[in-house]
Amino acid sequence: MKRSLLKFLILKSSIQQFGLLVICSMLLSFSAYAQTVSIAIGRTEIGQNENFEITLTVKNGRLTKYSEFPDIEGFRKGRPSNSSQTSIINGQVSTQQSVVQMYAPTKQGTFKLAPFSMSVNGKSVNSNGATIKVGPPVQRQVYDPFADFWGGGSSSRNQQNQQFIDVEADAFFSVSTDKNSVYRGEGFKMDISFYVSVTNRAEMDFYKLDEQVTEILKKVKPKNCWEENFNIESVHSEYVTVNGKSYRQYKIYEAMFYPLNTEDIVIEPTELQMIKYQVAQRQSFFGRNSKETVEVFKSRGKTIKVKPLPNSQYKSIASVGNYRLRQKLSDTEIQTGESVTLEFKVEGVGNISSIREPDLVESEDLLFYPPSVSQNIKRANGKVVGSKEFVYYIEPQEPGEYDLKDFISLTIFNTRTKKYETLYPEGTVVVKGKSLRDAKISKTDLGSFYDAMKNADNTLLSMDNTPMIQIILNIFVVITLVVTAVLLFKKF
Repeated sequence: MKRSLLKFLILKSSIQQFGLLVICSMLLSFSAYAQTVSIAIGRTEIGQNENFEITLTVKNGRLTKYSEFPDIEGFRKGRPSNSSQTSIINGQVSTQQSVVQMYAPTKQGTFKLAPFSMSVNGKSVNSNGATIKVGPPVQRQVYDPFADFWGGGSSSRNQQNQQFIDVEADAFFSVSTDKNSVYRGEGFKMDISFYVSVTNRAEMDFYKLDEQVTEILKKVKPKNCWEENFNIESVHSEYVTVNGKSYRQYKIYEAMFYPLNTEDIVIEPTELQMIKYQVAQRQSFFGRNSKETVEVFKSRGKTIKVKPLPNSQYKSIASVGNYRLRQKLSDTEIQTGESVTLEFKVEGVGNISSIREPDLVESEDLLFYPPSVSQNIKRANGKVVGSKEFVYYIEPQEPGEYDLKDFISLTIFNTRTKKYETLYPEGTVVVKGKSLRDAKISKTDLGSFYDAMKNADNTLLSMDNTPMIQIILNIFVVITLVVTAVLLFKKF
Protein backbone atom coordinates (compact mmCIF):
# COMPACT_ATOMS: atom_id res chain seq x y z
CA MET A 1 0.00 0.00 0.00
CA LYS A 2 2.85 2.41 0.91
CA ARG A 3 4.65 1.64 -2.38
CA SER A 4 1.48 2.33 -4.38
CA LEU A 5 0.98 5.62 -2.57
CA LEU A 6 4.61 6.56 -3.21
CA LYS A 7 4.25 5.79 -6.94
CA PHE A 8 1.10 7.89 -7.08
CA LEU A 9 2.82 10.88 -5.45
CA ILE A 10 5.79 10.58 -7.82
CA LEU A 11 3.45 10.40 -10.83
CA LYS A 12 1.45 13.41 -9.59
CA SER A 13 4.64 15.44 -9.13
CA SER A 14 5.79 14.53 -12.64
CA ILE A 15 2.49 15.64 -14.16
CA GLN A 16 2.66 18.96 -12.30
CA GLN A 17 6.22 19.54 -13.51
CA PHE A 18 5.23 18.67 -17.05
CA GLY A 19 2.31 21.12 -16.90
CA LEU A 20 4.61 23.83 -15.59
CA LEU A 21 7.04 23.17 -18.44
CA VAL A 22 4.20 23.44 -20.98
CA ILE A 23 3.06 26.78 -19.53
CA CYS A 24 6.61 28.11 -19.50
CA SER A 25 7.14 27.04 -23.10
CA MET A 26 3.91 28.79 -24.14
CA LEU A 27 5.01 31.96 -22.38
CA LEU A 28 8.36 31.75 -24.14
CA SER A 29 6.55 31.23 -27.43
CA PHE A 30 4.51 34.40 -26.82
CA SER A 31 7.62 36.37 -26.07
CA ALA A 32 9.25 35.10 -29.25
CA TYR A 33 6.97 37.45 -31.22
CA ALA A 34 7.13 41.19 -30.56
CA GLN A 35 3.87 43.12 -30.23
CA THR A 36 3.03 45.21 -33.29
CA VAL A 37 0.22 47.71 -33.93
CA SER A 38 -0.85 48.77 -37.42
CA ILE A 39 -3.56 50.74 -39.22
CA ALA A 40 -4.66 49.51 -42.64
CA ILE A 41 -6.69 51.51 -45.17
CA GLY A 42 -9.21 49.57 -47.25
CA ARG A 43 -10.15 49.96 -50.92
CA THR A 44 -10.12 53.62 -51.94
CA GLU A 45 -12.30 53.23 -55.05
CA ILE A 46 -15.79 52.04 -54.11
CA GLY A 47 -19.38 52.28 -55.27
CA GLN A 48 -22.00 54.32 -53.42
CA ASN A 49 -23.55 51.10 -52.12
CA GLU A 50 -20.22 49.83 -50.73
CA ASN A 51 -18.33 50.60 -47.52
CA PHE A 52 -14.90 52.12 -46.96
CA GLU A 53 -12.91 50.42 -44.19
CA ILE A 54 -10.14 51.28 -41.72
CA THR A 55 -8.67 48.31 -39.83
CA LEU A 56 -6.75 48.57 -36.57
CA THR A 57 -4.68 45.42 -35.77
CA VAL A 58 -2.66 44.40 -32.71
CA LYS A 59 -0.45 41.32 -33.15
CA ASN A 60 0.93 39.30 -30.22
CA GLY A 61 -0.73 41.45 -27.60
CA ARG A 62 -4.08 42.42 -26.14
CA LEU A 63 -6.07 45.33 -27.50
CA THR A 64 -7.18 46.91 -24.23
CA LYS A 65 -8.19 50.40 -25.34
CA TYR A 66 -8.04 52.67 -28.37
CA SER A 67 -9.14 56.18 -29.30
CA GLU A 68 -11.92 57.12 -31.73
CA PHE A 69 -11.55 56.46 -35.44
CA PRO A 70 -11.46 59.67 -37.53
CA ASP A 71 -14.56 61.24 -39.07
CA ILE A 72 -14.59 61.52 -42.87
CA GLU A 73 -16.56 64.19 -44.69
CA GLY A 74 -19.09 62.61 -47.04
CA PHE A 75 -19.32 59.38 -45.01
CA ARG A 76 -21.41 58.08 -42.11
CA LYS A 77 -19.52 56.16 -39.47
CA GLY A 78 -21.03 52.80 -38.53
CA ARG A 79 -20.41 50.54 -35.58
CA PRO A 80 -16.92 48.97 -35.43
CA SER A 81 -16.63 45.17 -35.57
CA ASN A 82 -14.08 43.09 -33.66
CA SER A 83 -12.25 39.87 -34.51
CA SER A 84 -9.43 37.83 -32.99
CA GLN A 85 -7.40 34.75 -33.91
CA THR A 86 -4.71 32.57 -32.35
CA SER A 87 -2.30 30.28 -34.22
CA ILE A 88 0.34 27.80 -33.05
CA ILE A 89 3.13 27.03 -35.53
CA ASN A 90 5.99 24.69 -34.49
CA GLY A 91 5.06 25.21 -30.86
CA GLN A 92 5.12 29.03 -31.14
CA VAL A 93 1.89 30.89 -30.36
CA SER A 94 0.86 34.11 -32.14
CA THR A 95 -2.28 36.18 -31.60
CA GLN A 96 -4.04 38.89 -33.54
CA GLN A 97 -6.90 41.23 -32.60
CA SER A 98 -8.52 43.55 -35.14
CA VAL A 99 -11.15 46.30 -35.11
CA VAL A 100 -12.76 47.25 -38.43
CA GLN A 101 -14.46 50.63 -38.72
CA MET A 102 -16.99 50.86 -41.57
CA TYR A 103 -17.85 54.10 -43.39
CA ALA A 104 -20.92 54.39 -45.64
CA PRO A 105 -20.71 57.09 -48.37
CA THR A 106 -23.54 59.61 -48.45
CA LYS A 107 -22.87 60.77 -52.01
CA GLN A 108 -20.60 60.26 -54.98
CA GLY A 109 -17.35 62.17 -55.46
CA THR A 110 -13.73 62.36 -54.34
CA PHE A 111 -13.05 62.72 -50.62
CA LYS A 112 -9.90 63.32 -48.59
CA LEU A 113 -8.97 61.32 -45.49
CA ALA A 114 -6.32 63.51 -43.87
CA PRO A 115 -3.34 61.92 -42.08
CA PHE A 116 -4.38 60.94 -38.55
CA SER A 117 -3.11 59.23 -35.43
CA MET A 118 -4.78 56.97 -32.88
CA SER A 119 -3.89 56.08 -29.32
CA VAL A 120 -3.69 52.29 -28.95
CA ASN A 121 -2.91 50.77 -25.55
CA GLY A 122 -1.44 54.11 -24.50
CA LYS A 123 0.82 54.49 -27.56
CA SER A 124 0.35 56.65 -30.67
CA VAL A 125 -0.03 55.02 -34.10
CA ASN A 126 0.01 57.11 -37.29
CA SER A 127 -1.60 56.78 -40.71
CA ASN A 128 -0.88 58.72 -43.90
CA GLY A 129 -4.59 59.00 -44.79
CA ALA A 130 -5.94 58.46 -48.28
CA THR A 131 -7.97 59.85 -51.18
CA ILE A 132 -11.29 58.02 -51.58
CA LYS A 133 -13.27 57.93 -54.83
CA VAL A 134 -16.98 57.04 -54.63
CA GLY A 135 -18.66 56.10 -57.88
CA PRO A 136 -22.16 54.93 -58.86
CA PRO A 137 -23.66 51.95 -57.01
CA VAL A 138 -22.03 48.67 -57.98
CA GLN A 139 -24.36 46.11 -59.46
CA ARG A 140 -23.63 42.76 -57.83
CA GLN A 141 -24.74 39.75 -59.83
CA VAL A 142 -25.85 36.41 -58.46
CA TYR A 143 -25.11 33.73 -61.02
CA ASP A 144 -25.15 29.97 -61.48
CA PRO A 145 -21.82 28.58 -60.14
CA PHE A 146 -22.10 25.55 -62.44
CA ALA A 147 -22.63 27.58 -65.62
CA ASP A 148 -19.20 26.54 -66.95
CA PHE A 149 -19.96 22.88 -66.43
CA TRP A 150 -23.45 22.89 -67.93
CA GLY A 151 -23.02 25.67 -70.46
CA GLY A 152 -19.65 24.62 -71.82
CA GLY A 153 -18.18 28.16 -71.66
CA SER A 154 -16.62 30.57 -69.19
CA SER A 155 -18.88 32.02 -66.50
CA SER A 156 -17.79 35.60 -67.17
CA ARG A 157 -18.65 35.30 -70.87
CA ASN A 158 -22.04 33.81 -70.00
CA GLN A 159 -22.74 36.65 -67.59
CA GLN A 160 -21.87 39.27 -70.19
CA ASN A 161 -24.12 37.67 -72.76
CA GLN A 162 -26.93 37.17 -70.27
CA GLN A 163 -30.02 39.37 -70.63
CA PHE A 164 -31.96 40.38 -67.53
CA ILE A 165 -35.64 41.27 -67.18
CA ASP A 166 -36.82 44.06 -64.86
CA VAL A 167 -39.89 42.86 -62.91
CA GLU A 168 -42.08 45.75 -61.80
CA ALA A 169 -42.51 45.96 -58.02
CA ASP A 170 -46.06 46.12 -56.70
CA ALA A 171 -45.12 48.05 -53.54
CA PHE A 172 -45.07 51.53 -52.02
CA PHE A 173 -43.41 53.50 -49.22
CA SER A 174 -45.49 55.53 -46.76
CA VAL A 175 -45.10 57.96 -43.83
CA SER A 176 -48.60 58.01 -42.36
CA THR A 177 -50.44 59.45 -39.37
CA ASP A 178 -53.70 58.37 -37.74
CA LYS A 179 -55.07 61.94 -37.51
CA ASN A 180 -55.19 64.97 -39.79
CA SER A 181 -55.84 67.50 -37.01
CA VAL A 182 -55.31 67.52 -33.24
CA TYR A 183 -55.61 69.87 -30.30
CA ARG A 184 -52.49 71.29 -28.72
CA GLY A 185 -51.22 68.51 -26.43
CA GLU A 186 -53.32 65.78 -28.09
CA GLY A 187 -51.34 62.85 -29.44
CA PHE A 188 -51.18 61.50 -32.98
CA LYS A 189 -49.44 58.35 -34.17
CA MET A 190 -46.86 58.34 -36.96
CA ASP A 191 -45.54 55.19 -38.61
CA ILE A 192 -43.06 54.65 -41.42
CA SER A 193 -43.74 51.49 -43.39
CA PHE A 194 -42.98 49.69 -46.63
CA TYR A 195 -45.95 47.88 -48.19
CA VAL A 196 -45.59 44.94 -50.57
CA SER A 197 -48.61 43.47 -52.35
CA VAL A 198 -49.25 39.80 -51.70
CA THR A 199 -49.32 39.36 -55.49
CA ASN A 200 -45.94 41.08 -55.98
CA ARG A 201 -43.46 39.06 -58.09
CA ALA A 202 -40.38 41.28 -57.85
CA GLU A 203 -37.71 40.07 -55.44
CA MET A 204 -36.62 42.87 -53.09
CA ASP A 205 -34.54 43.44 -49.98
CA PHE A 206 -33.83 46.33 -47.59
CA TYR A 207 -30.71 48.40 -48.28
CA LYS A 208 -28.75 49.97 -45.35
CA LEU A 209 -32.00 50.33 -43.46
CA ASP A 210 -30.60 51.80 -40.22
CA GLU A 211 -28.76 54.55 -42.06
CA GLN A 212 -31.75 55.38 -44.24
CA VAL A 213 -34.16 55.55 -41.28
CA THR A 214 -31.83 58.02 -39.55
CA GLU A 215 -31.93 60.32 -42.57
CA ILE A 216 -35.68 59.91 -43.04
CA LEU A 217 -36.40 60.84 -39.42
CA LYS A 218 -34.42 64.06 -39.82
CA LYS A 219 -36.99 65.13 -42.42
CA VAL A 220 -40.26 63.87 -40.95
CA LYS A 221 -39.87 64.21 -37.17
CA PRO A 222 -41.78 67.31 -35.97
CA LYS A 223 -39.60 69.57 -33.83
CA ASN A 224 -42.43 71.16 -31.83
CA CYS A 225 -43.65 67.88 -30.30
CA TRP A 226 -43.00 65.57 -27.38
CA GLU A 227 -42.11 62.09 -28.68
CA GLU A 228 -42.96 58.68 -27.23
CA ASN A 229 -41.08 56.12 -29.38
CA PHE A 230 -42.33 52.54 -29.67
CA ASN A 231 -38.70 51.40 -30.30
CA ILE A 232 -39.12 48.83 -33.08
CA GLU A 233 -36.16 46.45 -32.70
CA SER A 234 -36.82 44.09 -35.62
CA VAL A 235 -38.75 44.47 -38.86
CA HIS A 236 -41.33 41.81 -39.60
CA SER A 237 -44.33 41.62 -41.92
CA GLU A 238 -47.98 41.97 -41.00
CA TYR A 239 -50.91 41.42 -43.35
CA VAL A 240 -53.08 44.53 -43.83
CA THR A 241 -55.70 45.75 -46.30
CA VAL A 242 -55.23 49.09 -48.08
CA ASN A 243 -58.05 50.34 -50.32
CA GLY A 244 -59.45 46.82 -50.53
CA LYS A 245 -56.10 45.26 -51.54
CA SER A 246 -53.99 42.90 -49.42
CA TYR A 247 -50.43 43.93 -48.52
CA ARG A 248 -47.60 42.83 -46.29
CA GLN A 249 -46.69 45.81 -44.11
CA TYR A 250 -43.06 46.15 -42.93
CA LYS A 251 -43.18 48.75 -40.17
CA ILE A 252 -39.75 50.30 -39.57
CA TYR A 253 -40.67 53.18 -37.20
CA GLU A 254 -43.61 54.07 -34.96
CA ALA A 255 -44.09 56.83 -32.38
CA MET A 256 -46.68 59.07 -30.73
CA PHE A 257 -46.22 62.84 -30.96
CA TYR A 258 -47.82 65.50 -28.75
CA PRO A 259 -47.76 69.11 -30.09
CA LEU A 260 -46.32 71.60 -27.58
CA ASN A 261 -47.76 74.65 -29.38
CA THR A 262 -50.29 75.47 -32.09
CA GLU A 263 -47.92 75.51 -35.07
CA ASP A 264 -49.07 73.23 -37.89
CA ILE A 265 -46.92 70.13 -38.37
CA VAL A 266 -45.47 69.73 -41.86
CA ILE A 267 -44.22 66.26 -42.82
CA GLU A 268 -41.97 66.52 -45.87
CA PRO A 269 -41.89 63.94 -48.69
CA THR A 270 -39.02 61.49 -48.35
CA GLU A 271 -37.70 58.37 -50.07
CA LEU A 272 -36.54 54.84 -49.32
CA GLN A 273 -34.01 52.91 -51.41
CA MET A 274 -34.66 49.19 -51.86
CA ILE A 275 -32.58 46.47 -53.49
CA LYS A 276 -34.49 44.90 -56.36
CA TYR A 277 -33.26 41.93 -58.36
CA GLN A 278 -33.59 41.63 -62.10
CA VAL A 279 -33.91 38.04 -63.35
CA ALA A 280 -32.15 36.43 -66.28
CA GLN A 281 -34.18 35.86 -69.41
CA ARG A 282 -32.62 32.42 -69.92
CA GLN A 283 -33.10 29.84 -67.20
CA SER A 284 -30.22 27.53 -66.26
CA PHE A 285 -30.43 24.02 -64.86
CA PHE A 286 -30.40 25.38 -61.28
CA GLY A 287 -32.82 28.26 -61.91
CA ARG A 288 -32.59 31.84 -63.09
CA ASN A 289 -29.60 34.11 -62.47
CA SER A 290 -30.34 37.53 -60.99
CA LYS A 291 -28.75 40.99 -60.96
CA GLU A 292 -28.98 43.49 -58.11
CA THR A 293 -30.32 47.02 -58.73
CA VAL A 294 -31.46 49.87 -56.48
CA GLU A 295 -34.98 51.28 -56.80
CA VAL A 296 -36.23 54.42 -55.03
CA PHE A 297 -39.71 54.57 -53.47
CA LYS A 298 -41.08 57.99 -52.47
CA SER A 299 -43.58 58.93 -49.76
CA ARG A 300 -46.08 61.77 -49.91
CA GLY A 301 -45.93 64.88 -47.76
CA LYS A 302 -48.59 65.78 -45.24
CA THR A 303 -49.68 68.63 -42.97
CA ILE A 304 -51.37 68.14 -39.60
CA LYS A 305 -53.50 71.00 -38.33
CA VAL A 306 -52.92 71.84 -34.65
CA LYS A 307 -55.89 73.55 -32.96
CA PRO A 308 -55.75 75.61 -29.76
CA LEU A 309 -57.76 74.37 -26.78
CA PRO A 310 -61.25 75.88 -26.39
CA ASN A 311 -61.40 79.17 -24.51
CA SER A 312 -61.59 78.67 -20.76
CA GLN A 313 -59.91 79.83 -17.57
CA TYR A 314 -58.21 76.42 -17.58
CA LYS A 315 -56.91 76.67 -21.16
CA SER A 316 -53.27 77.27 -20.24
CA ILE A 317 -53.05 74.80 -17.34
CA ALA A 318 -55.24 71.83 -18.31
CA SER A 319 -53.53 68.46 -18.86
CA VAL A 320 -54.65 67.00 -22.21
CA GLY A 321 -55.74 63.37 -22.54
CA ASN A 322 -58.41 60.81 -21.82
CA TYR A 323 -57.82 60.38 -18.08
CA ARG A 324 -59.62 59.17 -14.97
CA LEU A 325 -58.77 59.38 -11.27
CA ARG A 326 -58.04 56.53 -8.90
CA GLN A 327 -57.46 57.38 -5.26
CA LYS A 328 -56.64 55.71 -1.97
CA LEU A 329 -56.94 57.20 1.52
CA SER A 330 -55.02 55.46 4.29
CA ASP A 331 -57.48 56.43 7.06
CA THR A 332 -60.68 58.42 7.53
CA GLU A 333 -60.53 59.09 11.30
CA ILE A 334 -57.37 60.38 12.99
CA GLN A 335 -56.20 62.54 15.87
CA THR A 336 -54.56 65.93 15.57
CA GLY A 337 -50.81 65.45 15.29
CA GLU A 338 -51.22 62.21 13.34
CA SER A 339 -50.96 61.97 9.55
CA VAL A 340 -52.98 60.43 6.74
CA THR A 341 -51.78 59.42 3.23
CA LEU A 342 -53.68 60.28 0.04
CA GLU A 343 -52.72 58.53 -3.23
CA PHE A 344 -53.91 60.66 -6.17
CA LYS A 345 -53.39 58.55 -9.33
CA VAL A 346 -54.25 59.87 -12.81
CA GLU A 347 -54.39 57.11 -15.46
CA GLY A 348 -55.48 56.74 -19.05
CA VAL A 349 -54.38 57.55 -22.61
CA GLY A 350 -52.22 60.59 -23.33
CA ASN A 351 -48.90 62.26 -22.67
CA ILE A 352 -48.40 60.87 -19.16
CA SER A 353 -45.15 62.79 -18.66
CA SER A 354 -46.91 66.15 -19.11
CA ILE A 355 -49.58 65.62 -16.44
CA ARG A 356 -49.02 68.49 -14.06
CA GLU A 357 -49.20 68.48 -10.27
CA PRO A 358 -52.74 68.96 -8.87
CA ASP A 359 -53.85 72.31 -7.46
CA LEU A 360 -53.84 72.70 -3.67
CA VAL A 361 -55.80 75.07 -1.44
CA GLU A 362 -53.60 76.36 1.40
CA SER A 363 -55.01 75.82 4.89
CA GLU A 364 -53.64 76.14 8.43
CA ASP A 365 -56.14 73.53 9.61
CA LEU A 366 -55.00 70.79 7.22
CA LEU A 367 -51.33 70.76 6.19
CA PHE A 368 -50.41 69.12 2.83
CA TYR A 369 -46.73 68.25 2.41
CA PRO A 370 -45.18 68.29 -1.14
CA PRO A 371 -46.10 65.02 -2.89
CA SER A 372 -43.83 62.21 -4.01
CA VAL A 373 -44.36 61.63 -7.74
CA SER A 374 -44.02 58.45 -9.82
CA GLN A 375 -45.19 57.48 -13.30
CA ASN A 376 -45.64 54.34 -15.36
CA ILE A 377 -45.78 54.50 -19.19
CA LYS A 378 -46.61 51.66 -21.59
CA ARG A 379 -46.30 51.91 -25.38
CA ALA A 380 -48.13 49.11 -27.18
CA ASN A 381 -50.74 48.47 -29.86
CA GLY A 382 -50.34 51.98 -31.26
CA LYS A 383 -51.21 53.70 -27.96
CA VAL A 384 -49.38 55.32 -25.07
CA VAL A 385 -51.14 54.47 -21.80
CA GLY A 386 -50.09 54.67 -18.19
CA SER A 387 -50.47 56.54 -14.94
CA LYS A 388 -48.94 59.31 -12.87
CA GLU A 389 -49.31 59.13 -9.11
CA PHE A 390 -49.03 61.89 -6.50
CA VAL A 391 -48.75 60.72 -2.89
CA TYR A 392 -49.59 63.38 -0.27
CA TYR A 393 -48.95 63.29 3.48
CA ILE A 394 -51.64 65.27 5.31
CA GLU A 395 -51.29 66.47 8.89
CA PRO A 396 -54.38 68.03 10.57
CA GLN A 397 -53.86 70.86 13.04
CA GLU A 398 -57.50 71.47 14.06
CA PRO A 399 -60.26 69.00 14.93
CA GLY A 400 -63.17 68.88 12.53
CA GLU A 401 -64.56 67.21 9.42
CA TYR A 402 -62.73 67.89 6.13
CA ASP A 403 -63.98 67.15 2.61
CA LEU A 404 -60.87 66.43 0.45
CA LYS A 405 -62.36 67.87 -2.75
CA ASP A 406 -62.24 71.30 -1.08
CA PHE A 407 -58.44 71.11 -0.95
CA ILE A 408 -57.11 69.28 -4.04
CA SER A 409 -58.13 69.11 -7.73
CA LEU A 410 -56.76 68.62 -11.26
CA THR A 411 -58.31 70.09 -14.40
CA ILE A 412 -57.93 68.20 -17.70
CA PHE A 413 -59.12 68.60 -21.26
CA ASN A 414 -60.69 65.28 -22.23
CA THR A 415 -59.75 64.45 -25.83
CA ARG A 416 -62.64 61.98 -26.08
CA THR A 417 -65.46 64.29 -24.96
CA LYS A 418 -63.68 67.49 -26.16
CA LYS A 419 -64.57 69.12 -22.81
CA TYR A 420 -62.82 70.35 -19.69
CA GLU A 421 -63.18 68.17 -16.62
CA THR A 422 -62.00 68.52 -13.03
CA LEU A 423 -60.79 65.49 -11.10
CA TYR A 424 -61.56 65.60 -7.37
CA PRO A 425 -60.74 63.06 -4.67
CA GLU A 426 -63.73 61.63 -2.85
CA GLY A 427 -63.89 61.11 0.88
CA THR A 428 -63.92 62.91 4.20
CA VAL A 429 -61.32 62.99 6.95
CA VAL A 430 -62.66 63.24 10.51
CA VAL A 431 -60.13 64.77 12.92
CA LYS A 432 -60.44 64.54 16.70
CA GLY A 433 -58.32 65.87 19.54
CA LYS A 434 -57.03 69.23 20.69
CA SER A 435 -56.02 72.18 18.54
CA LEU A 436 -52.35 72.24 17.55
CA ARG A 437 -52.41 75.57 15.75
CA ASP A 438 -50.71 77.46 18.62
CA ALA A 439 -48.73 74.52 20.00
CA LYS A 440 -45.53 75.57 18.28
CA ILE A 441 -45.49 79.07 19.80
CA SER A 442 -42.55 79.28 22.19
CA LYS A 443 -43.32 79.73 25.88
CA THR A 444 -40.19 81.82 26.28
CA ASP A 445 -41.33 84.61 23.99
CA LEU A 446 -39.89 87.92 25.22
CA GLY A 447 -42.21 90.04 23.16
CA SER A 448 -41.74 91.71 19.86
CA PHE A 449 -38.54 93.24 18.60
CA TYR A 450 -39.83 96.74 19.31
CA ASP A 451 -40.72 95.83 22.88
CA ALA A 452 -37.14 94.67 23.40
CA MET A 453 -35.88 97.99 22.08
CA LYS A 454 -37.82 99.85 24.77
CA ASN A 455 -36.04 97.87 27.47
CA ALA A 456 -32.56 98.30 25.97
CA ASP A 457 -29.99 100.67 27.60
CA ASN A 458 -29.12 103.47 25.19
CA THR A 459 -26.88 105.53 27.55
CA LEU A 460 -23.80 107.05 25.85
CA LEU A 461 -20.43 105.89 27.22
CA SER A 462 -17.76 108.41 28.12
CA MET A 463 -14.31 108.07 26.56
CA ASP A 464 -12.88 108.67 30.03
CA ASN A 465 -14.07 105.23 31.01
CA THR A 466 -12.04 103.59 28.25
CA PRO A 467 -8.33 104.42 28.80
CA MET A 468 -7.16 101.57 26.55
CA ILE A 469 -8.80 103.18 23.55
CA GLN A 470 -7.06 106.47 24.35
CA ILE A 471 -3.67 104.74 24.52
CA ILE A 472 -4.17 103.06 21.13
CA LEU A 473 -5.22 106.34 19.51
CA ASN A 474 -2.20 108.17 20.93
CA ILE A 475 0.22 105.51 19.61
CA PHE A 476 -1.40 105.74 16.15
CA VAL A 477 -0.96 109.55 16.10
CA VAL A 478 2.72 109.30 17.12
CA ILE A 479 3.48 106.72 14.41
CA THR A 480 1.77 108.89 11.78
CA LEU A 481 3.85 111.96 12.78
CA VAL A 482 7.13 109.99 12.67
CA VAL A 483 6.43 108.54 9.19
CA THR A 484 5.50 112.02 7.88
CA ALA A 485 8.71 113.57 9.23
CA VAL A 486 10.89 110.86 7.64
CA LEU A 487 9.28 111.36 4.24
CA LEU A 488 9.76 115.16 4.39
CA PHE A 489 13.44 114.74 5.42
CA LYS A 490 14.13 112.48 2.38
CA LYS A 491 12.45 114.97 0.08
CA PHE A 492 14.65 117.91 1.14
